[in-house]
Amino acid sequence: MTYVLGLDFGGTKLAAGIVDTSTGRVVQSLRAATPAGGAETGWAAMRALADQLISQSEHSIGAVGVSFGGPVEADGRTVRLSMHIPGWEGMPLAERCEQAFGVPCVIANDADAAGLAEYRFGAGQGFRHMLYLTVSTGIGGGVIINGALHRGEHAWAGEVGHTILKPDGPACACGGNGCLESLASGLSIAREARANIPPSLKERDPATITARDVAEAAAAGDVVAQQIWGSAMEWLGVGISSASNLLNPGVIVIGGGLTNAGEQLFGPVRRVMAYRALSKQVELRPAALGDVIGIMGGAALCM
Repeated sequence: MTYVLGLDFGGTKLAAGIVDTSTGRVVQSLRAATPAGGAETGWAAMRALADQLISQSEHSIGAVGVSFGGPVEADGRTVRLSMHIPGWEGMPLAERCEQAFGVPCVIANDADAAGLAEYRFGAGQGFRHMLYLTVSTGIGGGVIINGALHRGEHAWAGEVGHTILKPDGPACACGGNGCLESLASGLSIAREARANIPPSLKERDPATITARDVAEAAAAGDVVAQQIWGSAMEWLGVGISSASNLLNPGVIVIGGGLTNAGEQLFGPVRRVMAYRALSKQVELRPAALGDVIGIMGGAALCM
C-alpha cells in the first residue's frame, strides 16, 4: 500500500489529498471552505472533494485516514463530537468512508493525527518518544511512545491544553477553570487584550483584536501587549515543562498558528523550560509540515 487518501475535517476548511507514503509526499490535493450547516452537509462536501480528487488521479488508494477536528472514540472509527459543528455526535465516520471509497479507514482527532504525521514525516523523525502540541485558537496535543500513537484507555491522552495549572483561573471551553488552554491559547491572549487594551490597539474595535495583533504590538514595543504576551508564554512554558516531566520525550514539536510568532514564542518557552523541565536534553522544535499536516496526519494513521 503506497498511496492513501488523507482527509482533513476542520472547523473552517476541508482538505483531501493523495499521499505517497513511501516518500511522505502529497501528490495531489484539493481544499474547500467548511460549508455552513451541520455534519451531513460537511460530509457531503468532503465526499464530493474526495471523489473529484480520486477521479483526477492516476493512483489507486489502499486506505483512507481521517484527521477530525474534535474528539474521536477509542475505536478509531466513530466521532465523539465536533467542537465547531453540530450533528457529528456518534457518527460512524470510518464506516461511511469505507462504504464510499471501498478501502479500510481509520480516524483520529486532529492533534493526534498531526502528532503522528510530524513523527513519521516531519520534525519528530529520529526520536522514539515525542510530544506534539498545536498552539492556536486552542491548545491540543498528541503523544508518541516508542514510535506509536498513545491515545489512552478512552482516547483522551495528549490533552495537554487541559492540564490544570491555575484552579481558580479563567474559565475554559472544556467547562473547567485554569487549564493551559485558558491561559496561553490564541483565544485567551485575545481575551486578555480586549479586557486590557494595549495602547497601540486603542483605536481598534476590541472585538476584532486577535493574538496575532498582540504579538505584533508586543514586538513593536507596546508594554501592555508585552505583558499580556509574556504572561501567556510563561504559562505555556510551565505547561510544556510539566508535560515534559511527565512523559520525558526526546523532542517536543510545536505547531499551530501562534508559532508564526517564531522566537517570540519559542524563546520564552525555552527559558521557562531551562529551569522548570527536569530533562535538559529534550529538544524543542517547530512543526515542519505546514498546512498539509491534516492530510499527512490521515496518511500517517493509515501506516
